[in-house]
Amino acid sequence: MSLGTLFSSSTSPVDNLNPNSNMASPTFETLLPELQTQIMRSLDSIPALFSLLRASPRFYQVFRSRREHHMTQLAFNHFHPQLSDDVMGLASALRLARPASRASVQQYLSKRDRDQLDHEQPSMDLATATSLCKIGSKIAWFVEDYQKSSLQLLGAVGSDMELEQDPQILHSPLSATERGRLQRAFCRFETFCCLFALPKADVTDSTLLGTCDNQARWYLDGFTADEVEEIASIRDYLVRRLWGTFEAIEEDAMEGELSEHIRVLGAQCQPRDWFSHQVKAYHLLYMEYLMSQGVTFLQRVLTSDGSDRAESVIVDSTERAQFLTDALEPRFGSMMSLGFDESELNYEGEYEEGDEEFELDDVDQVTHGLLWAHKNRVPKDWARWPLKGLRDWGYVFWDSSRLKASGVLDQEPEAVAKYKFNEKDRPLSVLERLHAAPERVSRLDNGNAHNA
Repeated sequence: MSLGTLFSSSTSPVDNLNPNSNMASPTFETLLPELQTQIMRSLDSIPALFSLLRASPRFYQVFRSRREHHMTQLAFNHFHPQLSDDVMGLASALRLARPASRASVQQYLSKRDRDQLDHEQPSMDLATATSLCKIGSKIAWFVEDYQKSSLQLLGAVGSDMELEQDPQILHSPLSATERGRLQRAFCRFETFCCLFALPKADVTDSTLLGTCDNQARWYLDGFTADEVEEIASIRDYLVRRLWGTFEAIEEDAMEGELSEHIRVLGAQCQPRDWFSHQVKAYHLLYMEYLMSQGVTFLQRVLTSDGSDRAESVIVDSTERAQFLTDALEPRFGSMMSLGFDESELNYEGEYEEGDEEFELDDVDQVTHGLLWAHKNRVPKDWARWPLKGLRDWGYVFWDSSRLKASGVLDQEPEAVAKYKFNEKDRPLSVLERLHAAPERVSRLDNGNAHNA
């Protein structure tokens, strides 16, 4: 039974499944209403809700009586409790057509700045709440993948620098605040995608031209320096993961596993259009387009393999454009030279080396990593300092205990930042490898491979 059928059916699913209507109800049917409400509020996924409604006629009737309310609660349960404003901001963005018109984005940003988005709305419409639940589950997948990918890089940095690390703590499960920070960053990234998703080449409507520089930077202008660093760290992670996907496609092509698939796909996937070094130089721009499609599409790309992976990437990478990177990197400076007014930065106190009591239980509080990385600078200068190497392993997300276990806090941040993922200098293309072209400069940067 589909979720749509479940919502529209006038009878309980249990009645349809169980021919013996005289059987006694399950034990939890007799629970007090307060306990039943707590159970309903504790659910954190659509499959869990679906299972409960199938099992209990009572819960099914309770759900049907206020389904928008319960689906809204379910959507919020996917996120940290402190992220309600961000969740409602994403919900408002989901209601926009995609790609959104510049006029609708202008209206959205104006309402946000006047704090007129629906932050206090008691319940969402069913379609928005369901979409938000699905996106919440995708973000949960990305949070776990981010932890694994980025902490591997941090471990590699420590190994290269011969730091004393505690792997058990370094790779321990995420704390609630770490998970909340990552959820917030991915939530804002997805909101950015809703507002500035890039249209296909055949879209000629001048009001749907994708990212508008001024509007995109206006969106980022609503966040403090540390919060923009979170979004930039998500961008760096996605580029790193997509490079791995692109290289897997190239390896499949080298081994001849895609030859028939490429032939079937036709002109869109001619080898010279994807596997030549000239085109390889544009792969970062292809990634920008893929990132603009949001977390649902990106998860499909990162979890597929073989011909499915090649088709999802190559066919959808016929567009080259700037997206998030262009918004983060204004023309007058390097990455993260945003120059925003940080007078209201969430800054409490100064970092002191050897401070063993520095722990955070507030998602909105500046992290130990940010204070360490900028310990010689006043807060207003934080947003004007490029720290690409530190963003590669997510220095703005981790709790003090994890950073101490990594060993980096005993080092100067400038020394640690030298170890970075190299996005620019790519290895030989597939066609060059097939024709035995001479080897060029390595893609290693300060001893750290880009896909470590």
